[in-house]
Amino acid sequence: MLRKEIKNDNELYLYFNDKLIYKRWLNQGYSKVFDRFAYGKGTFMSITEDENGKIKRTRKIFIDGELCYSKLDFWKRYISDFDFQSKKDFGKNLDAFNDAITAEGPGFPGDCIIEITGSENLKRIFGNEDFEFIIELLREAKFVKLILEKTD
Repeated sequence: MLRKEIKNDNELYLYFNDKLIYKRWLNQGYSKVFDRFAYGKGTFMSITEDENGKIKRTRKIFIDGELCYSKLDFWKRYISDFDFQSKKDFGKNLDAFNDAITAEGPGFPGDCIIEITGSENLKRIFGNEDFEFIIELLREAKFVKLILEKTD
């Protein structure tokens, strides 16, 4: 059961089964996620409750293309929060990505939000055609909500 609480007109607390899982300082604009360990900056998990009270977890994958210096960097960022077996079995190339997205192969993200920034750098790394192939696969996947940075 999810429960939220606002304390001191500044602090938002979110509890899941009476365990603190999220805290946000409203006037300072920063937050912290709690679990068995605190998540890293690039790790996000959206926890929502549907109209029937069922808890749904949606993974958020954030890929900052400006921090990618090779195709391998991109693939490592894509799978950074996946379980060990998925990381091990994912081929870290376009064919493996195509299999993951279209056939639920290793590297399948499940219901997720994928946010990609630094697109210009990624186009240089992959080439325009391959980068557009990645983006189109994600746009067509019904289980992915794709967020791309706005470019001028």
